[in-house]
Amino acid sequence: MAYVVAENKGDSVAVPRLVFTKLPELEEDWARVALYVLSSGETDPARISAALRFQNPERARKALVYWKGAGLLTDGAAAPGLGDVEAAPAPRAHLTTPEVAAAAKADPAIAGLVQECQQIVGGVIPQSDANIYVSMYLTDGMPVDMILLGVAHYAAKGKRSARYIERALLGWQKEGIDSGEAAERYLRLLQQREENEHEVAELLELPDAKFTGAERKVIAEWYETLGYDRAMIAEAIAYAGEKKKVKYIGGILRAWYTKGYKNVRDVIAASALQTQNVPAPASAPTHNILGGGLRRAPRVPPLPTEEKPET
Repeated sequence: MAYVVAENKGDSVAVPRLVFTKLPELEEDWARVALYVLSSGETDPARISAALRFQNPERARKALVYWKGAGLLTDGAAAPGLGDVEAAPAPRAHLTTPEVAAAAKADPAIAGLVQECQQIVGGVIPQSDANIYVSMYLTDGMPVDMILLGVAHYAAKGKRSARYIERALLGWQKEGIDSGEAAERYLRLLQQREENEHEVAELLELPDAKFTGAERKVIAEWYETLGYDRAMIAEAIAYAGEKKKVKYIGGILRAWYTKGYKNVRDVIAASALQTQNVPAPASAPTHNILGGGLRRAPRVPPLPTEEKPET
């Protein structure tokens, strides 16, 4: 029996040619992992394993390592995280009050650190909080200016718990932020991300939207990795139609990025070209979500002229 490719009536995702060139050498489930990553943007081995029903996340991890070596994936460690406190490492053991007092006699920066923290929060802080801040300075090796920037940032958001701030700053440290200058850059990035999220919420006509951590990462990718602006994101939202979900819109933008579309003009030009070259089927869908049909109204052919009856 001969087979032909059936008409695609659903969503589609662009697959880089690299994946096809590697097909002869792929082992086990590496192709499945590649397709899932391209369609979802997910790179966590545990979540990939659950989605693909692997019995062991190690299978997904090995596949990710392979695709990184092949050039399909890059190391995301260089990109700062999203300040997710829940993902931060657990706090270290704290210095005791006598230990802090003894250290303060030899290092005047300790007294200055505690006094500055009190000014930031607007009152005397408990000794337990002082011990936490000093432990971050002495035990974890955080610079004083980095600690003060963190305290000011979270206090402005109503987060005055020293334990909360400690976990957050340990998360910063895990991301490679190890100085006051680096902390300032990171805070500017967080501020820009908040503005980007607000912009996306407006484009989705959901001004009060509260995005999840996963959605925030996807939105950050649109601006920072794909390099798209408000106009391009608005175009993708228009293509999404009723499916105004961050993950779905992200799939559209990643597909456009893979195809080399840099701005709305590229999208419109590609859509117009496809419309000219591909005849519409008898029952055509409104448009191809991931980079296909023209979103604008098609041209209507002129009505045939009425023939005059012979006399």
